[in-house]
Amino acid sequence: MNKTCPAALLIFMLLLAPIPAVQAQTPQQTLTQYVADLQKSPNDYALREKIIRHVQAMKPVPAVPEEARKYVNRGMAAAEGAKTESDYKDAIAEFQKAVNIAPWVGAGYRGLAVMQDKAGQYTQALQNLKLFVLTNPPAADADAAKTLMDKIEYRQEKAAKESSPAAIAAQEQKKFDELLKKMDGRRYKAPPVGPYRYVVDVQGKMLVFGRLFQNDPEPYRFPNCSYIAIQGRVSKCSYHDNEWGFIEYTQTISEDGNRITRHIRYRGKVDEIIYMWP
Repeated sequence: MNKTCPAALLIFMLLLAPIPAVQAQTPQQTLTQYVADLQKSPNDYALREKIIRHVQAMKPVPAVPEEARKYVNRGMAAAEGAKTESDYKDAIAEFQKAVNIAPWVGAGYRGLAVMQDKAGQYTQALQNLKLFVLTNPPAADADAAKTLMDKIEYRQEKAAKESSPAAIAAQEQKKFDELLKKMDGRRYKAPPVGPYRYVVDVQGKMLVFGRLFQNDPEPYRFPNCSYIAIQGRVSKCSYHDNEWGFIEYTQTISEDGNRITRHIRYRGKVDEIIYMWP
């Protein structure tokens, strides 16, 4: 008589047993999971797009949470009186909370983008306007958003040009040229040294150094490094003297243009003369 092994019989019965079907998530459960994932990565714009498209396919469309609605209203209140960068950032923070709670709310993205534009956050503003358009707003609002996107792109390009190294250098040069115009014609004086007083005259883009003796009408100009072309805030001049060896002069103009400092390096020493105006 054949005896069936109990273990083998158990395995056989388990194989014949029906396998329970894996229950699929409901659209609301999927949305809840997506939003939870977004809380961990709020800058994941691809996930935001995914959420917006998912909500649009849901029937019925989920209600906007009361907390998200509250933050949209708070953002609008902050935006109404916004005048400074700090004000814009306050409004941005409120709208950001709204779209983090309900990432499918178009009003939150529109308000966020408008404030980011004013704060100079052009890349983020463009991203949020694209999300706003994706929420299928009324045609007039969508057209207005696309118009604003064109304007922001222009402002973004202009800002990039103005912040380029060449643009910054040009701005600094213009600022320095205006300073030189203000300095032109001035005579800067160092504190007296005995009967002498050292002076420097600004003549256009030239620093002209000299030494006055008591009541002399005109200063004595030394044969070397008395006339120095202004090359920027710092200008240099050097020469070799048979007695003193290598001598280097460094002239530095202060930011306000009211002081010129001269360093004289020779024989391992550095002397300093400070000329002031007026």
